[in-house]
Amino acid sequence: MAADIPSTGNLRRNRHGRRRPRFDRLLAFCQSVPILLSVSCGSYFFAATTSSFSLQHPHSLSPPRISHPTQTSSLSMVQTMGSRGLSRYFQAILSRNRDRQRFVTGKYPVIVSVQENPTQKWLNKDSATSLLLVNDTTLDRSLASYDRFQWLDAVEQQELHDRYASISLELLAEVHMPKPGYVQILSSLGAGSSAEAVREHGSTTRWNRWQNSTLYQELFLDELLQRRKQQTPSLAVLPTQDRLWVTGFSLAGRKGFVKSMDVDTGHIESVNARSEAMTLWPNELSNVPKNLIGANSPGTYVLEDDALLVSDGFLVPGKDRGGIYVIQNPGNPHSEWTVSLTDREGERWFYHRAVWVDLTGDGRKSILTARAKLRKVAGSRTTDGNPFGFRFNAGGANDEDLRPKNGQLVWLEMPEPHHFDEATGTPLEEDGTEFDPFSLRHLPWREHVLARGPDVMFNIADMDTTDDTIEVISSQFFDKKVTLHSIKRGPKPRITFARVIDDRCGAAFGGILADLLGKRVDDSSINTDSVIIDTGSTVDSLKAGDSFSHVLVTSHECNYAENGSQRTSMMDIHADQTVHHNTHSPDHHISKSESMDGGSLFTYKVPEGKDAWKTEPWVRTTVASGFKVKGQLWNVINPGAPGFVYTFHAKLDDRQTGKRPLIVVAGDCAESAYIFRPEKVDLGSEAEGVDPEASYKLMCEIKCGATVGSIGVGYENLCSVEQESGYAKLYIPCYEKDKILVFALGSGEGEDGEDSESGYEARWHHAKSLLI
Repeated sequence: MAADIPSTGNLRRNRHGRRRPRFDRLLAFCQSVPILLSVSCGSYFFAATTSSFSLQHPHSLSPPRISHPTQTSSLSMVQTMGSRGLSRYFQAILSRNRDRQRFVTGKYPVIVSVQENPTQKWLNKDSATSLLLVNDTTLDRSLASYDRFQWLDAVEQQELHDRYASISLELLAEVHMPKPGYVQILSSLGAGSSAEAVREHGSTTRWNRWQNSTLYQELFLDELLQRRKQQTPSLAVLPTQDRLWVTGFSLAGRKGFVKSMDVDTGHIESVNARSEAMTLWPNELSNVPKNLIGANSPGTYVLEDDALLVSDGFLVPGKDRGGIYVIQNPGNPHSEWTVSLTDREGERWFYHRAVWVDLTGDGRKSILTARAKLRKVAGSRTTDGNPFGFRFNAGGANDEDLRPKNGQLVWLEMPEPHHFDEATGTPLEEDGTEFDPFSLRHLPWREHVLARGPDVMFNIADMDTTDDTIEVISSQFFDKKVTLHSIKRGPKPRITFARVIDDRCGAAFGGILADLLGKRVDDSSINTDSVIIDTGSTVDSLKAGDSFSHVLVTSHECNYAENGSQRTSMMDIHADQTVHHNTHSPDHHISKSESMDGGSLFTYKVPEGKDAWKTEPWVRTTVASGFKVKGQLWNVINPGAPGFVYTFHAKLDDRQTGKRPLIVVAGDCAESAYIFRPEKVDLGSEAEGVDPEASYKLMCEIKCGATVGSIGVGYENLCSVEQESGYAKLYIPCYEKDKILVFALGSGEGEDGEDSESGYEARWHHAKSLLI
């Protein structure tokens, strides 16, 4: 796509007929550089065929980025000047989002509404058009305004930080992609790395076999990584960068979408048409680990991890024949290839997530996944408004055989090499060729059903590191319970223990392992009897081997907000400390047949003591409840709220210092994102049995006006926009609006001269120095 570059010969003259001063000629020269973020009156825009990227910053500077003229991507950066020809005075009248859209949280919840700015949309059709309203007023008039926060003295600001975990949030950018569903941050050194190497090198002719070969791309990738390491020689490990991965789907289309964006450059890439055609409703993504065969084998085989593991399918008819796919070299125009690890001609199963784990004890990393399917019952009709005729709420003791859902916990066994090379330890096939678990001879992988019940989301822990079992904690959506299964590792993995943690939680959906204690990482008092294998979250706030204290679960309920209520928000949601000691006691306040008034966010505290997790109750605390579905036209396909839950820290090193994490919840059909802050509890004044670590209060709700299916969290700076380094960036997808909102967190502490005229001129002098 060619850049829209205004000619310097057509520069507007002033009323005396003279050309504009040198300052404006410098601006025109900035516009003539195709890859350059420069000062403008509007927003920045990365244009592509189906995807684009708009920065909200009106006055940020970025160093020049010169693109290779032969790069394969159609992506280019264009400075949009929809208001070109108007004076600055009229531009200020017509456009109201010139200023940075920042606000600060405090003691009370901040309710933020994201709306479209019609004038900005008319002036700059290809630019960012979102406008923030805070507590139903504009930012400059809100008490949560970033500028008003600067009026407080240092003591008052510190009190807000200490007591209420006060942070600043800024709408940094919009990423325009079709129908974004799942968003997540993965390392740039994993999936998409070879595609990046091809872009850095430049595209080659299809006839140059050497430059298009896999070996050449690996050598060039190694050179690229070495250059990165030389740029930061003080670091002991190679610095990684964030890459945003997005999956999307369409109810009417016959293919899914898998796209990525380089956070550092803003480059948007997509998998090829074949890969998209193989997926119908792509859900969670994950990297393929480097070592699929561990050190316990006779040799160690390092598999290139430039690949994606994709879980696919959904309960919608026509999308329910899902599968587990591996996309090798995604985005690489020369070597991308997709294979299915499951039988595509078998039964109609759909999958939400899959995890690499060694179940056989020999170092082979197989796949553990949960799947579900719908089984239509002849003659049954829905009574709850379901348009597909399925009995989603079958009642009565004899209806178990008629239920249209079926969930399974499945082990996909990785193929075993025939033998290993005695000299190098390389795994080999029977014919002596190099072993490839994704080759056609090994597909599909062998399936083993370990248990019935788990259907959507799950996490994996080792509750007792001294035995040979691992535990799977599942959020069983269709059976409406939270369960635990112990899997004994060995040549034939099997379930040796199972229990129900909670069967009165409603339709359990998201479920992750979390550490809410807030202890320092090097604290010797941390219990290491129970460690994490997989948190169940796409946000890596905890790593494998870390300890955890709680399990967080969301209850995905379909209760609609009242008609005519335009202010339905988290202000109507109850956040309390409802504690249940025994979820199976007869006096429990929610019966199995009673419907819950909206979705909820629960925490379950891991029982303390040897094997207490097997026999003792997991104390449940209701953090928030009352999430309601917005009655929109598009919320007709299995609507519910809230969606997934995540934990993260506002700053990357907060966990190292012992700070408790923040909790963010994707509202799904509630069309909002919710951020909860930890609350300090005086243990002396609380009732016995209250879980103080589960005390959280709503800090901010971001009302997006579209389905928020997931949330991504990263810490790398977005391009070169002015922002606080080391703080989290929230990537919030708005499905019906075809965009992803990027919010940057910060400390709220302003810098001297940041918004002053002198500071503005200083940044301009810096820009001129870059161009001379």
